Amino acid sequence: MSSKKRCTKDRQGIEAQYRLLVEKTANGVLCIDADDCLVSVNPSGLRMFGETAAGMTGRSIYEFIAAGNVSPARRFIKAARQGQPAAGTVTCLRADGTGLPVELSITAFADGCLQIITSDVTTGRQAEEALKKSEARYRAVVEDQVDLIRRFLPDGSLTFVNSAFCRYFNKPMDELIGTNVMELIAEDDRDRFQEQIFSLTVDSPVAMAERRLVGRDSQVRWQQWVNRAIFADCGRLLEFQSVGRDITAQKLVEQQLTESEARYRVVVEDQVDLIRRILPDGKLTFVNSAFCRYFGKSMNEIIGENFIHFVPPAHRESILRMFNLLTPENPVAFSEYQFGTAQGNRWVQWNNRALFNEQGEIVEYQSVGRDITAQKEAEIRIAEARAAIERAARVTTLAIIGGGIAHEINQPLNAIRLLAETILLRHQSKGKLPAGEVIKSILNISQQVDRIDNIVNHLRSFLRNSQNYDYIPCNLNDIIEKALSLVSNQLFSRQIEVKKQLASNLPYVYGSTIRLEEVLLNLLMNSMQALDAVDASARELIIHTAYDEDNVYLEVSDNGPGIDDKIKDRIFEPFFSTKSGDSMGLGLSIVHSIIIASNGLISVGNSSCGGAAIKVSFPVYCGT
Repeated sequence: MSSKKRCTKDRQGIEAQYRLLVEKTANGVLCIDADDCLVSVNPSGLRMFGETAAGMTGRSIYEFIAAGNVSPARRFIKAARQGQPAAGTVTCLRADGTGLPVELSITAFADGCLQIITSDVTTGRQAEEALKKSEARYRAVVEDQVDLIRRFLPDGSLTFVNSAFCRYFNKPMDELIGTNVMELIAEDDRDRFQEQIFSLTVDSPVAMAERRLVGRDSQVRWQQWVNRAIFADCGRLLEFQSVGRDITAQKLVEQQLTESEARYRVVVEDQVDLIRRILPDGKLTFVNSAFCRYFGKSMNEIIGENFIHFVPPAHRESILRMFNLLTPENPVAFSEYQFGTAQGNRWVQWNNRALFNEQGEIVEYQSVGRDITAQKEAEIRIAEARAAIERAARVTTLAIIGGGIAHEINQPLNAIRLLAETILLRHQSKGKLPAGEVIKSILNISQQVDRIDNIVNHLRSFLRNSQNYDYIPCNLNDIIEKALSLVSNQLFSRQIEVKKQLASNLPYVYGSTIRLEEVLLNLLMNSMQALDAVDASARELIIHTAYDEDNVYLEVSDNGPGIDDKIKDRIFEPFFSTKSGDSMGLGLSIVHSIIIASNGLISVGNSSCGGAAIKVSFPVYCGT
């Protein structure tokens, strides 16, 4: 192969490599002719300008330069044509009209064409702007800080302090820069300070410490510092930066708090009440000795445990719910529960208080507990005694009813005896009696037996169900009739006229039929006793029922002496009675408790005729 052909081939290879380089480079490569028109643009250049090859080639390069940057672009191109270095930054225009800051590097070819290499400097400019803004923000933050900021070299020389630092030490910045940081540290703390900062490493460059410093008033003050060691990439220590704040007041408060807690602990430890302090997550942070003794555990075994472990499982959910309901407006709640101890089952009552910070967030709970086992046992004994007395009162009621029942039964018994004796006498005098007459007498006897049976069954039902408090829909009018049937003879013997004003179609109420009948019996007997003071010819007892959309009403009134206003507020108190003799004063108290248990209301007053009037109301039963 001739040398000429070899040169041609080499040149072609070089040109191919050049074209490949131009095609693959990340920079834009633009070629312009002698008239400054674009001849070619590589793919990166097209992407930079957001154009196509057809959209750029043949057009003047200046069409793609921002108006304010055309003159410098002309200077760069002119310099390149004159063989001078030509490079600089201009803002070009993208196809969408946005600016494109680029670094130009222009090279002249022998044929009068120029090659312009464009580098997008958008990222660089943004980084520069960001750096400037960051430095400005940093300086503004540092200067506006109330915290003290200092930077010093490994030899201790201060290289920077902020304004707060200068104010704190009452010295100008010029006077502080270059001085040794050790001069500002209490002499006793200097060794510990040096030991700490020179123990910092690349892996652990930060440490916090509390130091005593000589302040602007030459007084030793407490400061808290966060010291950071700054290292070069190679790991060489460059300098230290510290951020500090005065904590003298905090130290004073801590000292006072320590003294206060010591006094508090003395008081708390001497308490017989159980005291505990709990974090929001339930962990116990403090219990007193009484608490430890009560649960038979040492303080070390208890601290850190969740307080809920010291609450019986059956009560845990309700206790947690109670704690969650505490607010700054209602920070206190009481709770009590029974649990087993080495001394047997015990009752404890707790006064629980939530402590809040200024933002309304719970900081901790403090509870004071007291053993109320003796109180609970006394309450149980009182309840049992009250139940026994109420049973006795019911027995008394039944005794009174029983007296009336005896009279109620005697009437049909006398009728049966009379019918039987009549049949016997007529048989003895006349011999055989007509069958019709015998059957008539037997039917009459059967009716009287049925009457006795009804009375006995009603009394048996009342006695059998006296402890049956099943609540069902009840008709007050029916209950009134049943109660009247038990005392009708007593009403008759006392010559009391009963006026019934019972509403028809009376809605049902929800209650225990036996207990509501007990209410009626007590009210009836109360009126009967009151009417003993009235002339027999004028005794009246009125039973009235009514209803509206929401309630059913019952009123039992009489024309007796009435109720003194002075005792109206006490009329339903247990054991309160205006009657002499063996009255226990429980009748109206029992009535009151039954009415309330049936979701009703009861009031006492005087009727228009001057006697007592007891008014009761119940919600209408709606079937739900």
